[in-house]
Amino acid sequence: MTDHGASLDETQYRIVVEDDAGRVVGSANVGAGSMMRHPDGAQNGGVGVARTDRRKGIGSALLDEVEGVARSRGAPRFLSGASAAHPDALAWASERGYREIGRRIEAYVELATFDPARFAERVKKVRASGIVMRTFGEMMDGLDHDGLESFYRALFEAQGPMWDDIPFATRLEPMPYERFRKMSFESGQALYDLSLIAYDGDVIAGFTQSGRRQEQDAYTWMTGTAREYRGRGVATALKVEALSRGKAKGLRAMLTTNDEPNKAMRGINATLGYQTLPAHVQLEKKLG
Repeated sequence: MTDHGASLDETQYRIVVEDDAGRVVGSANVGAGSMMRHPDGAQNGGVGVARTDRRKGIGSALLDEVEGVARSRGAPRFLSGASAAHPDALAWASERGYREIGRRIEAYVELATFDPARFAERVKKVRASGIVMRTFGEMMDGLDHDGLESFYRALFEAQGPMWDDIPFATRLEPMPYERFRKMSFESGQALYDLSLIAYDGDVIAGFTQSGRRQEQDAYTWMTGTAREYRGRGVATALKVEALSRGKAKGLRAMLTTNDEPNKAMRGINATLGYQTLPAHVQLEKKLG
């Protein structure tokens, strides 16, 4: 089982198991989550064991340990997940009291095959409506401390309702401003030239933000549109612009993840040529 929200989580507790030769045979983690935290205090985590060391009780022992940590923190639930491509892992989790509560779909587009010209008319229509797209880098260039703080705050206020409308499998707490700023602007992972804001005058109509994923790829963390601007092609235009910039930058691929019920964004991604990977099955266990 794996946890996809472990990075940048100051509550993260991690265990690594080695054999007598110092070889890592298993690991486990538990934490409140970095970007996605739950108002009831549920904890996220995962367990992994090397293929050659399975069926020796290592995974069960690790799971007992991290579930114990979650209980000690007062968590009513433990959340984890496994790939739909690994039915053995799902069966293992089911035997230990976990049930499926949702699915997250990761998808990617190979930028060498992405043709921005196919979507030029759509983008042109959005621009003609008065929407102006600017990169984070362009907006931040030359700003002093107070100017940057104002920019961060404006984006934070705009993303709140967008975040609230994402159909997650389990309810999430609103992201505090300090965590938003840390993840979006202080992690060292954001790509400001591939992150864009759609402005209607001074109003933020939508935005897309991406970060580094290894050396050749980028990962879109979030794309959102203000409620009153939905259905006008803003999200599509933002993603086309981001993909175009990624292609010009020489990146290999751009990836993203959406919850299965988020049909609107998944439909946009499919139109843009994203290929889906096996679903990440979200699992939950009630802790007594």
